[in-house]
Amino acid sequence: MATLDAATWLDTWENSRGLPLALQPCALLAPLLAQGQMAAERLPLGQRDAGLLDLHSALFGPQLQATARCQCCGEQLELTLDCRELRQPPAQIAAELRLDWGGYQLCYRLPDSRDMVLLASAESEALARDLLLQRCIAQASRNGEALAVQDLPQALLEQLAVTMAAADPQAVTELALRCPACDAQWQELFDIGAFLMERLGHWAERQLDQVHVLAQAYGWSEAQILALSPARRACYLNRVLA
Repeated sequence: MATLDAATWLDTWENSRGLPLALQPCALLAPLLAQGQMAAERLPLGQRDAGLLDLHSALFGPQLQATARCQCCGEQLELTLDCRELRQPPAQIAAELRLDWGGYQLCYRLPDSRDMVLLASAESEALARDLLLQRCIAQASRNGEALAVQDLPQALLEQLAVTMAAADPQAVTELALRCPACDAQWQELFDIGAFLMERLGHWAERQLDQVHVLAQAYGWSEAQILALSPARRACYLNRVLA
C-alpha cells in the first residue's frame, strides 16, 4: 500500500498543512487513490479512517503509542493501541442508501470529510446536525409525497442516525478507558486522522533535519539525500556526527 518514496510523503505532508483540518487526513490518502484528493474527501468517514489505519500500519507499523488524561483526577495514561484491533471489518457501502420507516422514505448518503469542514463553522450542535441532515438526505417523502427535511419527525431522524452508524461503524472509534490512579472509567474518542497527521509531521521534521545535516556536509541536494535508502543515509549521518 504505502510504497511511495520519502520525497512524495514529504510533499504530501507539506501540501496537507494548507488544508482545513477536516481535509488534512484526506491528503494523506490522496496519493494512493486514482482520483486523488477529491476521491479521498468523498469517502464516508469510516472508510476514510479505515484507510488511515491501514496507512499507519504500512508506514509505521500497527502499534500506536497514545496518551489520555483522566477526567476525574488528571492522571496521564500511556496507551498502546493496535491498528488491527481498531479496524472494523471492511464494508461495501452504496453511494446512495435508502431508509423506509413508518411510511416515510429517505434516500441519503453517509457523511464525509467535506461535510465536516462545513460543520466546523456551525454555531451550535443543533445547527450542525440540521446542516448535516440537509446535506446527506437527498430525497424525503411520505407515501409518495415529497417532504422537506425540516418537516421530518424527530423519531425518524433518530432512526436515521442509528442506521448511518450501523452502515459505517468505523466512523466513530471510542476507547474504553480506566484510570489506574482513581479507578474512574470513561469513553474517549480516538481520531486516527489527527494522530497520523501528527506522527507524519514528526517523521517529516526528522527527514528535514537529516537533509539539512547531509546537505551542509556533502553539498548534496534534497532530492539526492531523500533518494538514499534509510540505512545508507544513517551511515552517512553517523560519519558526519561522529
